[in-house]
Amino acid sequence: MFSSKEVTLQRTLLSKYGVRGVMYYKNKRIAHTLENPWIDNQRIISCIPTGKYKVKNDNTGRFKWWRIWDVPGRGLIEIHQGNDISDTKGCILVGNTISEHNNALYIKNSLYTLRYLKKILPNNFTLNIEEQNSKIIF
Repeated sequence: MFSSKEVTLQRTLLSKYGVRGVMYYKNKRIAHTLENPWIDNQRIISCIPTGKYKVKNDNTGRFKWWRIWDVPGRGLIEIHQGNDISDTKGCILVGNTISEHNNALYIKNSLYTLRYLKKILPNNFTLNIEEQNSKIIF
């Protein structure tokens, strides 16, 4: 059973080139995600640990979409637009398509997807990040 204010990010591919995932809300796929690879939760260069996090509408951050709170050892983690790993800075990028070329991951239509998410998601929600059944390539 899902909570009406819970979003799930299911990481589907973990590699040294990045982390690919799918975001779900009310059991419906709503976006693809792209994150940095796991590098021991280091600021700016690593994805955040799996777990449940508070997410709040953000009017003060760099991108002003959503901020993820209470990440152990980290701060200023946002869900925002971007095209590839160089845009993440330890945050989560969203888009409606993800592709791979020469071992690099790319996310597409990011701004369009963020506008769509703003329409369907509550301002504040719980983000549940999972890695069950993820493909691991290193």
